Amino acid sequence: MIFSPLTHISEQGQDTPMMSSDHVPKTSAEPLVVHIIDDEESVRLSCEFLLGSLGVQAQGWPSALAFLQQVDIYRPAVIISDLMMPEMSGQALQAYLNTHDSPMALIALTGNGEIADAVNMLKQGAADYLEKPIGSQRLQQALAQAQSLTIKRAKLYEIRKLYAQLTDKEKLVADELLQGNINKVIADHLDIAVRTVEVHRSQVMKKMQAQHVSELIQKLVLLDA
Repeated sequence: MIFSPLTHISEQGQDTPMMSSDHVPKTSAEPLVVHIIDDEESVRLSCEFLLGSLGVQAQGWPSALAFLQQVDIYRPAVIISDLMMPEMSGQALQAYLNTHDSPMALIALTGNGEIADAVNMLKQGAADYLEKPIGSQRLQQALAQAQSLTIKRAKLYEIRKLYAQLTDKEKLVADELLQGNINKVIADHLDIAVRTVEVHRSQVMKKMQAQHVSELIQKLVLLDA
């Protein structure tokens, strides 16, 4: 059974995991934070030191629950998490992030005999996995992969939120635009007036925050990917 941090925290009378009010990820150019989650302090400190030597901002957490209680999971970031932890495992954390559509990219930290579990984590959506002890070059490769993934996920999540604001008719017009159809053709296909198409098209552009049709198409293509 997948561990539910919300249930556990409620039983303990503590706060629920931190989430932004509108659940819209922050996609600004600010540096991405790398969160290190491991119940062994020596591992956390070692990872923080190694990341610091690479010029990477890192923050350590003794458990996945402590992390969820204090971090906005809708902000793009990288997580390096041990697989085998009490209360909430790395696998359960990945499942939780998946369930809540978080853009964060998780790198599984494995010990001896946990490779099969790490591979399963990749199938669940993890960015990569690292074997202990962590090598500097391998860490940089995993970080590059995870950073690219979390930025991509955050962008996609934001586009999905914008697309969800469209009415059914506006979605039909957006699909017609994706196919490269002009207003008159769209009007014929949807059996509506050209003026009505123009109104819907204007709303699609506004709600999708697109300045040009080409920008709109790029966003719609990402949704279909």
